[in-house]
Amino acid sequence: MSLTDIRDYLRQGRSASLKEIASHFRADSSLVESMLDQWILKGRVVARHSDAIGAACCGKCGGKGHIHYEWVE
Repeated sequence: MSLTDIRDYLRQGRSASLKEIASHFRADSSLVESMLDQWILKGRVVARHSDAIGAACCGKCGGKGHIHYEWVE
């Protein structure tokens, strides 16, 4: 997995959580997070904080504090 792999993944999906990205690449979350931080510093990725409400929410966190990463063109 490289920075360009993460770029390509986010370009395809437009938005993904840290867990989704780490699972896709079968990588440790901390490694993926540090790579995302590089893209954020370059202004190419935005971390969006949102509450999960509805069918997407499992209820374990109370539906708060979800972060999704989006590629910025």
